[in-house]
Amino acid sequence: MDFFETREKYRRREVHIYMRWLSRIFFLGLALWLGWQWGSLEQRQLQADADLALYEREQQIEELSGEVQGLEHDLRQLQATREANALTDQAADRKLTRLVRGQIARGTRIEQIYQMLQGLGKPVNCRSLSRHSVAVATELYSGVESNISLFDGGLGLHIEGQPQAQGSKNEPWFDPKREIAARFIYLGSQKVEKGILPLRTVLPAEDWVLVVDIQPSDLRGYVVVEVQNCAIR
Repeated sequence: MDFFETREKYRRREVHIYMRWLSRIFFLGLALWLGWQWGSLEQRQLQADADLALYEREQQIEELSGEVQGLEHDLRQLQATREANALTDQAADRKLTRLVRGQIARGTRIEQIYQMLQGLGKPVNCRSLSRHSVAVATELYSGVESNISLFDGGLGLHIEGQPQAQGSKNEPWFDPKREIAARFIYLGSQKVEKGILPLRTVLPAEDWVLVVDIQPSDLRGYVVVEVQNCAIR
């Protein structure tokens, strides 16, 4: 083997070694690139899953927040109803209870409402609106004179009483010493007030009250009904 053949042999060996190293470097770089791509894909997938979970959690929080607000509203209504019932202490007086409940729901202090309710028993700045003689109906007598309609039908009143112990068809008059029942129809509701004459009833409105006084009359079988408009103190 001469010099040229030996040199060619070593040259081919060096080329082979270089190619082998280049191949290793190429495959190593390819493996690193594929690994980076795979890791990046996994990271994007994890980020997408995290974003989806965060979105679902935010949706749940919004739904729960809406439910909490609804429950708080219901709780305020229940508290207002309970406090209104406790203040009015008249389950049958639905109009007054609704008004008190509305005042509580609007944030009016209980002390102010209590003072207002106390003012209902002692009306101020009253102005007489009308005065009527009304026949008191009994089981022996009933007629149109036992009913009155005021304010274009906005307030209706019917009064019933109990006949005297010796009452008859010829003397059907009510006994003024016994209990009477006054039925008020106003604002789509009814209220029945019972008691011995004289009898006073307070009908609440938005910012004023109607005070209805029922008093004995000199006319047999009748009572005097006076309606007053009073301010709320």
